[in-house]
Parts: sequence; C-alpha cells; structure tokens
Amino acid sequence: MSLLFLNDDYIEDSSPFISHRDSGFTTGIGIFDSMLVENRKLIYAAEHFERIVHDSKAVIGIKPYFSFEKFEEICNTLIEKNNFKENYVRIRTTITGGVVKAPLFPTHTPTILIDARASANPENVKPANCVIITDFPRIAGCVLENCKRLDYSRSYAARRAAEKLGGDEAILTNTDGNIACGTTSNLFIEEKGVLITPPLSDGVLAGVTRQKLIEERDGKEESISIDRLKAADKIYLTNSFIGLRPSSIL
Repeated sequence: MSLLFLNDDYIEDSSPFISHRDSGFTTGIGIFDSMLVENRKLIYAAEHFERIVHDSKAVIGIKPYFSFEKFEEICNTLIEKNNFKENYVRIRTTITGGVVKAPLFPTHTPTILIDARASANPENVKPANCVIITDFPRIAGCVLENCKRLDYSRSYAARRAAEKLGGDEAILTNTDGNIACGTTSNLFIEEKGVLITPPLSDGVLAGVTRQKLIEERDGKEESISIDRLKAADKIYLTNSFIGLRPSSIL
C-alpha cells in the first residue's frame, strides 16, 4: 500500500475512494501533471504548479484551492511518509471536475488527487525508434491542446499504430499536416546546432521541460514539416522523465 493525498486528507490506496459519478471518470473532464523528484528535491515545482493552475482554469473552469506552498508541503509529505528508497520519484497531480448534477454541468468542488511512486533514472532511458502517425492529429490553433488533459486516447491509438509498424513510439502530426509531438512528449529537432520545436499554436503541449530548453538552450519555435523532420541533423523527444531523449524515424 502507499499513501495518497485526496481532497485535504492523506489516505491509503487500498480501497475505492473516488465517486463513480466523478466527471473525470464519466466524461474525462480533468487535467493532470507529472513532476520529477530527484533525491527528494522537487524539480521545477513552481513551474509545474503554475501549469496545474493554468490548465485547471482553462479545462475545468476552476483553480486548485491550495497555494504553491501547500502543494510543496503535500508533495514532500508524500515523499517522506512513503519512505522511498529510490533516487527518483514521480509526483502525479490529477484534478477533475468532481461530481456534478449532470454531464457537462459546471463544477464547484473539484476532485484533487496527488500520488507518488518510484521512477526510473532519466539518464537510463534508451533512444526512441519512432514512426510518424498521421491518423490521429492534434488540433492546430486549439488552446486546449496546450493543456495536459486527461484524454490521451489519440496518443494511445497512435502508439499502438507505431508498435504495429515496428516502432516503440509515435510522432503525431497536426491538422495542418505539420509535426506536433510524441505521444507523451514534446519534440525538438536540431539544425546546425540550434534546437527547434513546434510553436504552441501547432497544437502541442506547453511542457515544462520544453519551455526550459527554449530558455536555457536558446531554442526556437517554428513549424516543422514531415520533410524537415526527416532531414534534421538530430531529433529529440522530451519531458520531465526522459530529459532530452535522442530519437530516430523508422
């Protein structure tokens, strides 16, 4: 068993604890965030909390009821009380619309669940063999695509399609026919030493690691066609748990 934070309480994960009428379960109304912990240190905690607040307001219409300081306290309590021996831990925050009167009714009391589990060392992640999948495009120009929403059905379908073609990861296109992202990651190409990633307007997630790479490596935001991707000097997928993962196109 492990300890979870659910709606102002710490509970064991040994029994059901979310209503079957929760709108996150019935209609997929909700967001989530995954944050890396290294040697008990929260990595980019402020940036992750900022995204949680933004995405909650954009998708659900309500922001978390606790402050950043409370968020830090919850995460640190989970790390301490779960007594992790591993150097790396994943903190996942899930916020749904909670129980509402009927489907798509506005929420007043969201469900907030935060849990922690051991995670792999990002340096041990192997390069990805990718297949470009065009059947499940992300929507260019849709601001909801920038949010980390619960619905990952397109990513799930795309990865299964890539696996059938011999890959272990899919790269999704968008509705304009340009490259968008991996199934659970942002994408960068390298051209003459410059890192380039699709702009948010191309329907990609506003990833924390993506933004850090833009800031720290002077990355550029430009649309990437399929041909440009294939001609790139290097290709990377990136998120909080894989770092800058070298990738290739099958």
